[in-house]
Amino acid sequence: MATSVLLACGLNEQKLPGFVHISEESNVDGSFLISCILGQRLRISNAGTLIVCLQHHYQHYFNAGMRLGYNTNIFQGKTLGVIDVLSDMAGEGLTSKWLRRPDGQTLTEQLVEDIRVQVESNYSSRNSYTVLIDNLSILFNLGATKLQVQQFCQDLAALAKERDNLTVITKLSNSDIYQLTDNNVAKLGQVRIQVLRLKSGVFREVDGKLLIERVLDEGNYACEETRKEVLYKVNDRNVKVFTPGEIGVKV
Repeated sequence: MATSVLLACGLNEQKLPGFVHISEESNVDGSFLISCILGQRLRISNAGTLIVCLQHHYQHYFNAGMRLGYNTNIFQGKTLGVIDVLSDMAGEGLTSKWLRRPDGQTLTEQLVEDIRVQVESNYSSRNSYTVLIDNLSILFNLGATKLQVQQFCQDLAALAKERDNLTVITKLSNSDIYQLTDNNVAKLGQVRIQVLRLKSGVFREVDGKLLIERVLDEGNYACEETRKEVLYKVNDRNVKVFTPGEIGVKV
């Protein structure tokens, strides 16, 4: 169902780069990429996955998975871990640790701590481990500063470098508004995927464009990059990608 988009993004392999960033432009929705990646990781034997729910709660990913042909409930508590910030806040209200931290710890520090606990508890028993952060921009809505979000991502990138076969994947919506933060986070990784609007406007057969940039040699100061553009269309039970020439759309 989602094989073509993962293949286009280079995220269909068992071993992924250490840090991948998804930049989501205003007025487009790149959430389908998180659902596609989640399904692919869950299908790999003995691969651990942690999803941090900031934009959508866990039930959203369960519903999206069912449409894409996988059931997250089968994996939850086994190879799938969940930090559901949204559901925690909805259930606990103002007493939620994400809204009230009397010890002086910041929201992002608490989140890094919880992610580290999950990784340290599960990483050693898995062939690989992937941490998915579904939308960094929600941290701004919860009171985090740009500096705190940047430090949060730096801490996650450092975590990925500490362990082989550990991948961190982040997404930031409204990347054109938070351009500085978006560019700084993207520089931490080996792959950047930009979810963009079409310059030609709305088109019935296409929802938007993916621009995939991959660093081939991060050891050099001037990194060599590959750039690839594809168009995408999200249906209820499928995600398709096309090259611009296939359907004659100006990107």
